[in-house]
Amino acid sequence: MELLHIRNATLKINYGGHTFLIDPYFAEAGSQPSFAGKASNPTVPLPMPTDEILMGVDCVLVSHLHPDHFDEAAQAAIPRDLPIYCQPEDVDTIRSAGFLAVRPLQDQVQLGEIILTRTPGQHGTGSILPLMGVVSGFVFQHPGERTVYWCGDTVWYEGVQQNIDRYQPSLIVCHAGANKFFKEHNVFGPAYTGDSDVLIMDAAQVSCLCDYAPDSQVVATHVGALDHETVTRAELRAALKKSVGSDQLFIPEDGQTLVFDQPLKTSQP
Repeated sequence: MELLHIRNATLKINYGGHTFLIDPYFAEAGSQPSFAGKASNPTVPLPMPTDEILMGVDCVLVSHLHPDHFDEAAQAAIPRDLPIYCQPEDVDTIRSAGFLAVRPLQDQVQLGEIILTRTPGQHGTGSILPLMGVVSGFVFQHPGERTVYWCGDTVWYEGVQQNIDRYQPSLIVCHAGANKFFKEHNVFGPAYTGDSDVLIMDAAQVSCLCDYAPDSQVVATHVGALDHETVTRAELRAALKKSVGSDQLFIPEDGQTLVFDQPLKTSQP
């Protein structure tokens, strides 16, 4: 199994003879509004051309429709007949953008020998949570591959624990930028009145995940590309250095490939 971390939550995964593109976010650096009043988004460019990203892709997985997970630039670049799997709540919106093979994933689908299962997530806590909408993750299973749990935009909560217990993944991909919204830069208007807790995992939550799943290797992404992140890759590594072993946790750079066989191999961008 080969995992290419592209930028933010965007991944390209070669798994069980299929190539999946997850949460494509193709915007040029600085072309989108700020989330925190610090900088325009995304804060870094793509590490490769979009044509290269799309090369060989069999289908696209979209976890939810926030603009850093399926943006207008990605919608313009992706072929209209390429299969897109998404949560049922997003089908009509994606079809209205002209895509012809939008497939709602209520629970589970089989692609050859691959079983692809949608999992729930919790995109924040407290008063911000109702404003964030429904989000999903995905579990990949194949008789000749590791079981992979891509958590999606979620904090560490009992639902993630239950998914680990149920699927026993040997590889977990989590989002770990500790992103937050702040009342002094309110992107929601009157619907939101205060500072939020983190919207995805922070260092302490990633540590909890690694501790709960000690036999799983963990890849932390969704860091280093948006201005409302509150932790950098370097800070995340430093915070977790003592509590999580380097053989368990990987924090890839944009454009870095991880090859998960025995032993683990990495390729720098």
